[in-house]
Formats: sequence, structure tokens, C-alpha cells
Amino acid sequence: MLNETKQKKLSSKSISSSKGHNLSPDAMAEIGLQTLVYVRPVQAREVAAEMGGQLSVSPDTWLYAVHAANGVRVAVVDSRAAAFEGARAYGYEPQSVH
Repeated sequence: MLNETKQKKLSSKSISSSKGHNLSPDAMAEIGLQTLVYVRPVQAREVAAEMGGQLSVSPDTWLYAVHAANGVRVAVVDSRAAAFEGARAYGYEPQSVH
């Protein structure tokens, strides 16, 4: 359930159908931004360049990226369990993305 602040932020312009079932990607991200993160597996080679040499693993190593609801990657960790535990430790509800 959305709190009043988030409900006010969603204007009728954000809803793309008269039934109110289809929200724009921006509206969906705004809804979950404060509470949701998603976790997805990535190979080290996908994130190595952006990490500026901070990775000391093989490019074929599977890691787990944690993303805010708006798609911004906020962390990369070495296990799914660590991704979920870390997200919960910061008060977020992690969701798995395959």
C-alpha cells in the first residue's frame, strides 16, 4: 500500500489507462524507489570496466548486482545471499530478476 506522499506524487498523467492498471516505467520506479531493490546475476566482465579495476576475479565469475527500482546499480556482491541480506540490512525489500 502506498503512503499518502507517494500517492500524491502519482498524477493521472502517470496512469496510461482509464482503469489505472498501466503505469509508466518512471511511475513504477518512483513507487518502489524507497523500498524495493532488484537483484540479478551478472558476469564480472559486465561490470569490470565500470568498477575501475576494483574486481580481482575472473571475467567469467558470476556476481550479483543490486539495483534500485529506477535501474541504478547500487552494489555488486559475490553471492545472491549476500545481496539479499545486504539489501534487507539497509531496509530494502529485494526482488529477484532472472
